[in-house]
Amino acid sequence: MSKKNTILLIVLIAIVLVFFIQRSGNEKSAVTDLKTDSTVSAQTDDILASQENEGGNVTVTAQPEVLKIGQKPTFKLEFNTHSVDLSFDIAKQSFLTDDKGNKLEESTWSGSPPGGHHREGTLTFNTPLTETKYIDLVITNVAEIPERKFEWNL
Repeated sequence: MSKKNTILLIVLIAIVLVFFIQRSGNEKSAVTDLKTDSTVSAQTDDILASQENEGGNVTVTAQPEVLKIGQKPTFKLEFNTHSVDLSFDIAKQSFLTDDKGNKLEESTWSGSPPGGHHREGTLTFNTPLTETKYIDLVITNVAEIPERKFEWNL
């Protein structure tokens, strides 16, 4: 093995070790220090974690902002592509379902207008959330993908 390859291998191993050490340190601090703000947001992030769906050359990212019983469900959404025109009505193409078969369809979009290759904003459903175990956010017909589904347990 050449000296150059040996150095490259050592650097790669060091990067991998740093990644695993940092990751295990973050998990340990979340378990041992339950009173810090970072732990609260880490626990919140686990429940309301951002999710991504890729297909048809479009990446859709959904991040719940409000998912509490008795409140209107709200999501931060991002649509990113380099080759598809994002001309569609997000509110009309989105709905929520839950474990009881309820379906919330009426929503409002506050964000980027139709068109372009990058859109982001907030989707708010007009009906408060009722008692449920989970919800599915479904966005239909984006870049010829019939359904993009995002699920969060409550």
